[in-house]
Amino acid sequence: MEFRLLGAVQAWTDAGPVELGPARQQTVLAALLVDANSAVSVEQLVDRVWGERPPPRATHTLYSYVSRLRRLLPDMINRGPGGGYVLTADASRIDVHRFRRLLGQAGEADDEARAVALFQEALALWRAEPFAGADTPWFNAVRETLRKERWAAELDCTERRLRLGQHAELLSALAERSALHRLDERLAALYMLALYRCGRQADALAHYRSVRGVLAGELGIDPGQDLRRLHQAILDGGAGLCAPAAPAAAPPPSASAWVVQSQLPLAPPDFAGRDGLVDHLEELLTSPAAVPVVVSGSPGVGKSALAVHLGHRLRPVFPDGQWYVRLLGTTGRPRDPAEVLSGLLRACGLDGDAIPEALDDRAAAFRSRVADRRVLLILDDAADAEQVRPLLPGTAGVSVLVTSRPDIRGLTASHGAHPVPLTVLEQGEAHDLLAGVLGGQRVAAEPEAAARLAELCARLPLALRIAAANLGARPGTSLAAYAQELTEGSRRLARLSIAGDRQAAVRTAFDHSHAALAQGTARLFALLGLHPGPDFTAEAAGALAGVSESEAEHLLDELATAGLVQRTAADRFQFHDLLRLYAQELAEADPERESAWERLCTWYLATADAATAFGYVGSVQLPRPRTESDRFADRHQALAWLESERAHLVAVITHAAESGPYPIAWQLADQLRPYFYRRRHYPEWEAAMTAGLRAARQQGDAAAEAAMHHGFFLMRQHAGRIQDALEAVHLAREGYRRAGFIPGEAAILTNLALHYGQRGQMRHALGWQEQAIALARSLGRANSLGRGLNMAGLIHTYLGEFDRALARTTESLEITRAAGQESLLISPHINRAIARYGLGQYEEGVADATEALRLCEEHQQRHSEAGANEVLARIHRDTGRTELAHTHAELALPIARATGDTSNLADCLTTLAGLHRVRGRLDTALAHLTEALHLTRRCDARHQQAEAHVGLAHVHEDLGEPALAAEHAERALSIARELELRPTERRALTVLGAVGWVTGDVQERARR
Repeated sequence: MEFRLLGAVQAWTDAGPVELGPARQQTVLAALLVDANSAVSVEQLVDRVWGERPPPRATHTLYSYVSRLRRLLPDMINRGPGGGYVLTADASRIDVHRFRRLLGQAGEADDEARAVALFQEALALWRAEPFAGADTPWFNAVRETLRKERWAAELDCTERRLRLGQHAELLSALAERSALHRLDERLAALYMLALYRCGRQADALAHYRSVRGVLAGELGIDPGQDLRRLHQAILDGGAGLCAPAAPAAAPPPSASAWVVQSQLPLAPPDFAGRDGLVDHLEELLTSPAAVPVVVSGSPGVGKSALAVHLGHRLRPVFPDGQWYVRLLGTTGRPRDPAEVLSGLLRACGLDGDAIPEALDDRAAAFRSRVADRRVLLILDDAADAEQVRPLLPGTAGVSVLVTSRPDIRGLTASHGAHPVPLTVLEQGEAHDLLAGVLGGQRVAAEPEAAARLAELCARLPLALRIAAANLGARPGTSLAAYAQELTEGSRRLARLSIAGDRQAAVRTAFDHSHAALAQGTARLFALLGLHPGPDFTAEAAGALAGVSESEAEHLLDELATAGLVQRTAADRFQFHDLLRLYAQELAEADPERESAWERLCTWYLATADAATAFGYVGSVQLPRPRTESDRFADRHQALAWLESERAHLVAVITHAAESGPYPIAWQLADQLRPYFYRRRHYPEWEAAMTAGLRAARQQGDAAAEAAMHHGFFLMRQHAGRIQDALEAVHLAREGYRRAGFIPGEAAILTNLALHYGQRGQMRHALGWQEQAIALARSLGRANSLGRGLNMAGLIHTYLGEFDRALARTTESLEITRAAGQESLLISPHINRAIARYGLGQYEEGVADATEALRLCEEHQQRHSEAGANEVLARIHRDTGRTELAHTHAELALPIARATGDTSNLADCLTTLAGLHRVRGRLDTALAHLTEALHLTRRCDARHQQAEAHVGLAHVHEDLGEPALAAEHAERALSIARELELRPTERRALTVLGAVGWVTGDVQERARR
């Protein structure tokens, strides 16, 4: 049995940590799905997934995995009562729950035929062995329970079918099952009854004797009372065992003969893609309880082609006819349902004189006429639900497929219709369509141009077919040349047409839908062409149109109903590139376009102000009025908005830098700098700062230019681009001085300290940092002062001045906490833990690092988790808790790799290597230390180079290679003495002393 939950299985598999393989991840998923909507603890999951002997780190591994799932799918994985986890899921989409629900409905059904249909639908969900590959006591028990439920359902279904007189159809299957399940008395009774009803009384009695012999021989018992009674009844030839009489045939509604109609238009020979969707639609249309299927989508998306393709594919399934009706819903003059019904009644053979006049009477006559027939009815291009409702049959034998630009959701409410939104083709499907029309050889000769052409056509089937037809008429034109013609944005829609055929034009298809819109809806559609992002919310749309969010939601719903925008799974809206281009053309003629764009920019800046107030406030940012708002209830909601709008914010910055208002570009880039920095969104950050710098230069604003260079420094510093970073920090300092912005200059002093500190030049760094602290105190800037004190504390730890480090980091924590910046407490807690580790205050250090981890989880600042775990690993190692130390070190390393922080990664590698060395895994330790040394050399982090050399010296000492050990220790000692790194110096001397004892070099020991 498969367990399906939309597309979550693959998403969750990709989300898991390295130590939990894909097969095990899917086993965890299955264990959660079986108890969907009920709390399951991590301990229960361990028992289910691993069984009686889980590996030592199973609980920690699963905790990490489930935590990642909660971050990935926060709306589906939640904490339940008692500390367990709840997978919130629609049980109707999980096979095991659907199976049990259908069994319950079948058991309550009064009609035998309906019950059989429900049993068969439930049994059809079984596709494979449940939990294949999972071998734990819990999974085995659940598997066995499911097998028993399936077997009972099969027998219940067989019993119902026998009541319907289907004994002949069942006989072969019952014989096969009886041979496999010789001890099942209920199965034996069903088989004996079927044999008797087929006129094989002797065979039925012989089977009874066989079962009685097996029961006596293997179990030492006689058949049960029910089977004995059936045996006696067969001996007596009881009338009660006879099959039910067949129901009398209902009289035909009319004397007119039925006429089979095959009205489908020519199927497109080059239909491409939609394979999974076609299979899904086929399943819906051929299921026993068929309901109307409504395929909706934007103009030109291929609804009619899909319907006709599917109709031809299903012709054998509907022998009584395949009807195709164009309802002309987008022409402005939709067909009258009464007229359509008249045509359908005539088509199936009803005399014209017998067709009633009233719409309701015609609908009733139509339902009677098609009752118990197997007919496929395609209603193409429906205008609305009112047009379709009278055309719907009353029995499940007639399957109805409706296509419509509006989603006509009213049919879902009134008739349980199944909505199927149709979107543009995937890239591969678009390629196949072009190849089908133009020929595979021509498309294969220019693969890149073909892909470009598909994107310029927005992978819209109508546009692709028009482009392919135009290219077919110009065999000398390359795909690349035609794609280049289409890149002229203002003319693309005009070129996507066929001369002389107004219907073969993308713009015409769009015009039909746009013309049907109300004035306010049409105005919003045009203004949406100004939005630069890939999608948008109702709130952003409201800002564009100058209306409330609720009114914008209503207008967007009308646009979605018209097929001009699509609602995404995240409850946002989008349209494909050609509709965007069409909207932009409409916006060009709108006199309100400039004020609408300014409203959108202002809204994004104000909302960014509100969102970044929750933990993403920089130590210094450009002075301007900032919006105070209760827009976000908490930091999680604020961060969710920043993450979802990240691409749109960058797009607004870029567009504002090109066409104004220019201040929006640098103000947004400056406001988002702490968010981009702490979340490590480097590509978006660089794009935002580049655009902001361009706008600042255009406007001639020195402070804005300096702020952009400030951001460039931080990003390049963390990327290891040392010279570029140094250039940017001096440009920023010069710009802040020129603009007279002293807080900016103070921040740059801290940045210079950071720069030199990351090179290991701690005394030099401390000098810059002390200047920054003094300036921050004089300005009374708590954020800047807190950061500066924290940085100074870290510098003191490298110099071995742990008392000063403790005092500085403690003061930083006090100032930051008083300023209410809780998210900024993470780094001071980590650095104070390092100071306390140096002082031997291990338990206090553990408390600080643990609090840092809690804050990381609460504020979703994952990059800092590596530093906190690395410090915990060191403390636990030195206090003899090696297993716990190893766990923290193993957690730290992948986080450091994922976040791309070279300095953090080097520390994690060095610490983990030391733990591998303690366990005797010298090869692994050597590999980690070699990588750390390579990283630190690449970014010139000499203090970390020295630590890597100390680690390598220890490993070579353990390998019995004293010469190499001494060489690495000497290098570490040289760097440590040059940079005044006292703790590193002591560690290097320890190794040299040990090497001296081993080699017997008394002179060397004395010198040291």
